[in-house]
Amino acid sequence: MTRPHIAATPPGALDLTGPAVVRRRTLQRATTAVLEEAGFEELSPPTFEYEEVFRRAGGAELAEKLIRFVDLDGRILALRYDFTSSIARMAATTFADAPRPLRFYYSGPVYRQEPDRGGRARETLQVGAELLGEPDLAADVEIVRLTLALAKAAGVRDFQVNLGHAGVLADGLAALDEALRADVRRWIDRKDRSSLARALNGSPPEAQALLELPFVIGRRDALDSVLQTAPDGARPALTHLAALGAALRPDERSHIVYDLGEVRGLDYYTGIHFELFVAGAGRAAGAGGRYDELMGRFGRAMPAVGVSLDLDTIAELPG
Repeated sequence: MTRPHIAATPPGALDLTGPAVVRRRTLQRATTAVLEEAGFEELSPPTFEYEEVFRRAGGAELAEKLIRFVDLDGRILALRYDFTSSIARMAATTFADAPRPLRFYYSGPVYRQEPDRGGRARETLQVGAELLGEPDLAADVEIVRLTLALAKAAGVRDFQVNLGHAGVLADGLAALDEALRADVRRWIDRKDRSSLARALNGSPPEAQALLELPFVIGRRDALDSVLQTAPDGARPALTHLAALGAALRPDERSHIVYDLGEVRGLDYYTGIHFELFVAGAGRAAGAGGRYDELMGRFGRAMPAVGVSLDLDTIAELPG
């Protein structure tokens, strides 16, 4: 077996020096200051957990994305895939009897298995927050507003938050057989109208709304327009999005784009979900949403909503 050259780093690993390090530390300080000012308490979970912690949170399909190893006692451990799983475990144990709501924040690296040829980093610096125990609109508004404040604290000005809600497409997808549902989600994700129309041919009336709703993206006028014609099953989610937007200040609303066609993460999110896009970045610089079912997997059911920012993506922005 050929031994790797000592100067090489593993695929997806980076050596950061000088300005790259300073930029990331500056971003950490600026964003964590916002979180502390907002009343969030910092948690620092371990760099590795039992593999089961992440599988319980993300499902069996997550296993291939974990960087795993076996300790000397034969236990399967995994490097931190995300902070939310660890914080859910801590909330269900260490903070089981603490008064709610719970407001926690974190900052540090996460580790994800990526293909050698994927060009994606396997270690990513994140900062984020979780608000646990609040089921209402006010908590959603707080997290979206916090996301906007974090983006501004990170020094980005040209950005938008693409905001959707899992309930918009839920009835339409639930009306389909499981096998067809997977195909329909794929065509929605690809924004392939013709393939979607063929897949939905002869489907129940509830599913026919999927021919239109996933292609709605725009400002408040787009949301108001679809509210007039939306099926009853989608209306509560659309109304929730409208109420959230109305609760924001005009300068905050200027960064909001309603995107009703995001299907990635629908098995995880139970209410609002969003992505942060920054001009000059080739991928989302942040994401979040409501995940009310997660805490129950750790034995302490409670509503939850959160956000995480990818500081590496922001740090690499040009100029």
